[in-house]
Formats: sequence, structure tokens, C-alpha cells
Amino acid sequence: MLKRMKRILAPLVLLCAAAPALAQRFDAEAVCAATDIALAYDCVIRLSAGDAPVEGAVLEVKADMPEMPMAHNVRPVPAEAAEEPGSYRVPLQLEMDGRWTLRLEITDPRRDVVILHQDFPPKEAAEDAGGHTHGQ
Repeated sequence: MLKRMKRILAPLVLLCAAAPALAQRFDAEAVCAATDIALAYDCVIRLSAGDAPVEGAVLEVKADMPEMPMAHNVRPVPAEAAEEPGSYRVPLQLEMDGRWTLRLEITDPRRDVVILHQDFPPKEAAEDAGGHTHGQ
């Protein structure tokens, strides 16, 4: 009887232990602005967990075009901490305009992957030649 209870309770204990980690996935948004160089963008990634900004994170950003798999992709670029807490800068040199997927690979303070979809040039930039947009 005791062995049977242990077999039943063990997965429940693991599930309860994993629940806080699953609930605290990272959230992110990207604000990208065109630079003076063709197809080069300066992006700021805002990383948070719940309502709190995540400071001291280690992450890199990989960009690829979902409409053209394996045709257009950019090598991962390490992000650097920006002045605002939870903000990180990353320069992106793309191969063409269009809809890109930004894959944020976070390795510290814990591992996670966040996927953002971003239009380049940003929609507002195309309309007013100087705007920016948030990734979703």
C-alpha cells in the first residue's frame, strides 16, 4: 500500500514543484528603430517576469523570416543591458524588409525562450518615416 501511494504522490509532488517555474515565464516586447544603414535596426528588448523588470539577464536574439524558412535568417546577436531596468539593446542587420520572428534565448537568470513577431520597417515608420512598433 505504501509503495502504491508513493507512485501516486511522486508525480503530484513534481507537478507542484514545477508550477511556480511555469507560472513565471518571461514576457518581452521589442521596440526597433531604423538606423542610417540600410536594413539595420537598433532594438530595445524589455524583459519582465510578472510586473517586475528582469535585470541582469543574459540573452541573445535570433531573427528569421517565417514566410521563407531557412532562406533568410540572422545569426544570434547578444543583447547588452540598457539604462532602463529590464531593458536590453541589440543591433539587428536584416537581409530584407518584411515580417520577422525574433527568438529571444534567455540563459540567465534562468533558461527561457520568448518569440516575438516584428515588422521591418515598423508599420509606424513606414507611415511617418520615423516611428517604432512593439513585437507580439
